[in-house]
Amino acid sequence: MSATASASESIEALNQVLAYLVSERQLLRSHGASSVELEANRKAIVAMQWRLNRRLADEHRGVSFADDA
Repeated sequence: MSATASASESIEALNQVLAYLVSERQLLRSHGASSVELEANRKAIVAMQWRLNRRLADEHRGVSFADDA
């Protein structure tokens, strides 16, 4: 498998995790979750957005993904 195909799968996987975290947040809010739970979820969303943004920027620049786990 090429680095580009591998990177695309990684981007897709990151997007899926991000979508899950966002739906989890909606569920937490609808069930009256505590501020601590919401903050933990918010931090997870921000971290995932950062990872996704970094991966997309690296792909745009043509950086290898072999060392980014």
